[in-house]
Amino acid sequence: MRLRVLLPVVFLFSLLMVHCAADTPKSKGKSKALENMGVSLVLQDNLREGLAYLLRAVELDPDNPDLHNELADVYKKLGEYALSLQHFKKALSLRPRFPEARNNLGTLYLLMHEWDLAIESFQIAINDILYKTPERAYNNLGLAYYNKGEYEKAVASYFKALELLPSFSLCLTNLGLAYEALKKWDDAVQAYNRSIQYAPEYPVPYLLLGKLYYRFKRRSDALDALKKFLALVKEGPDADEARDLIRAIEGRQ
Repeated sequence: MRLRVLLPVVFLFSLLMVHCAADTPKSKGKSKALENMGVSLVLQDNLREGLAYLLRAVELDPDNPDLHNELADVYKKLGEYALSLQHFKKALSLRPRFPEARNNLGTLYLLMHEWDLAIESFQIAINDILYKTPERAYNNLGLAYYNKGEYEKAVASYFKALELLPSFSLCLTNLGLAYEALKKWDDAVQAYNRSIQYAPEYPVPYLLLGKLYYRFKRRSDALDALKKFLALVKEGPDADEARDLIRAIEGRQ
């Protein structure tokens, strides 16, 4: 009698196992579709809508390290640092050799002002020979050293990034800031001008260059740089600062 009771239960359990296994590819396919939609929305700056899709995707595919990395990045952008850290760590537990996630984790530590943890993360990413964009981690490593006040190390890190990608405009701007911190004014000017050369639509170096020229009373050069900045940035505190400097140069204050 016991056998008659147990056999249907065992048979039913076996059917459930087969059913779940058969559904796995379908679940992963649906998860990928949700992930693609979420990433697309995030790229359009629809962060919360994108997050909703990514959360649905990870419910269907909870052991996907790429999904956890993407979720962590969205939470980071939303200022939810604890949740971001949780998902970065989950991604790395699922795929320990994941330099993109290591670099992203380092940027989270930068936002949290955890400079040493950021440095550790960037160095791990850099040391992975399979990392496709180590110049990003070198640039971020420079930012960590800069924020620690270790400006020479920051410059060395930026140089490493620029060896790999000489046209890295953002890195050249960061290099200029490090040179300013070291009071190497001519080197800073050169770095800002190189940044502009490679990315003339990137506004930040124009403002920094204008402020530096103003500091050393190169009024004509300062005016030129500041006006070019305002041609790209019309509103906001930086635009207001640029206009104030122009008024000061032109004697309208």
